[in-house]
Amino acid sequence: MLLKLINPKSNLFAMGTCFSAQAVIRLGSSVVLTRILRPEAYGVVTVLTTVMYIVELLADIGVTVAVVRERDAEEPGYLNTAWTLRLARAFLSGLVVFACAPLIASLYHLPDLVVPIRVVSLWFLIAGLESMSFPLAIRHNRSRIQMYSELTSTFLSSLFAVVYCYYSRTYWGMVYGLLLNRLVITVASFLFYPERRPRLQIDSAAARNIFRYTRLTVPSGVLTLGLNQFDKFVFLRLFDLRMLGIYGLAGNIGNQIESLIMLTCERILYPRCAHDFRTTPDRFLTNYYTANRKLFAGILVLPAAVGGAAYFIITLLYDPRYALAAAVLQAFMLRAVLTAFASSAEVLLIAAGETKVILVGSLLRTLWLIPASLGGYYFFGFTGFLYGVALNVLPALVYYFWLQKKNNLLVIRHEVSKVLLVLGVALAAYALASALGAVAFGSHFPGNVGREG
Repeated sequence: MLLKLINPKSNLFAMGTCFSAQAVIRLGSSVVLTRILRPEAYGVVTVLTTVMYIVELLADIGVTVAVVRERDAEEPGYLNTAWTLRLARAFLSGLVVFACAPLIASLYHLPDLVVPIRVVSLWFLIAGLESMSFPLAIRHNRSRIQMYSELTSTFLSSLFAVVYCYYSRTYWGMVYGLLLNRLVITVASFLFYPERRPRLQIDSAAARNIFRYTRLTVPSGVLTLGLNQFDKFVFLRLFDLRMLGIYGLAGNIGNQIESLIMLTCERILYPRCAHDFRTTPDRFLTNYYTANRKLFAGILVLPAAVGGAAYFIITLLYDPRYALAAAVLQAFMLRAVLTAFASSAEVLLIAAGETKVILVGSLLRTLWLIPASLGGYYFFGFTGFLYGVALNVLPALVYYFWLQKKNNLLVIRHEVSKVLLVLGVALAAYALASALGAVAFGSHFPGNVGREG
């Protein structure tokens, strides 16, 4: 039984193991680096990673989504076209970042940022040179190849950054570490599917097919960027720094769990669904609900358990000044559960050809977020704002379920069983955490938590 769970060839095992290991590596390296470098160094790297995140998100042309789903995506002409378009996008992104470095630095009133921003612009070109092996691996339900490659690159780049910073005492070790991380991934991509080595080619039919996804992913990326930054943008206009610290602390935990859920759906569930739709469309829906039970349980049990045990987790890890973070964490775990339902429904619909959900889902979340969070704040204060943000997945989920129902892709009893699983796990975690908390903390749990809130 244990050997079945510990299976390095299982995509689900690889996802959980690699994600956890990378979190440990990043935490360990940050602990060491904070003892070597001044806080300003982390400020520089934060700006650089923010720039990289924004440009990469806005320049996404949907290559992986297309390669995983389309029937003809393994044809040499299609793969070469996808690689050529991605390389052109990467070159353009790097050029824009290089040229705009003085402007970006001026926004932060830090002229010394120009050089590191221009150095980091190489990241985009290195990423663009990556072969098509990882999208192909995801298409063939071998996403573990990419996960293990990313784990290796995280380990090597983190080790390099620590050693370089130890001797240089500057942030350049982290800057070069970002480039090394991307370089290792790019080199690793050429170790797989050597028969599919890319070359420059543009096939007009393939390009048109890929651009069908681009017109959805680009505006969706703009909306996603706004969604991710909106709460942080308005928070200090509504609350103080203390509340922002509490909100950010809980967000650091919640965002990791949400990221794991979305990656699991994108790299494991989506290729399974796309493969079934291409090969056995008559069993597409049955396979979705029956062959993915372990996956559904995995992405639902984790946020339900953390949400149920939120007060115990926060009380155990932090001092009473951060007690309110437990309530914030519970709200974020509710969002994570909704994300698990929404992400799985979204990839099902995309695999079935309803690619418009990429954009419509982001649009619905955006339309909900601003009035719900600000209206919640007006009527209920911090709690209203919090749940206005946490429930922003809800309108997209309702839309996905409606579209599933419309296309005969919804089995109510299976969805109800998921809801019952979440409730059961959350209640069991709450009961166990309450018992442990009463023993470990006595009168400090959960009474002080409530008073702190």
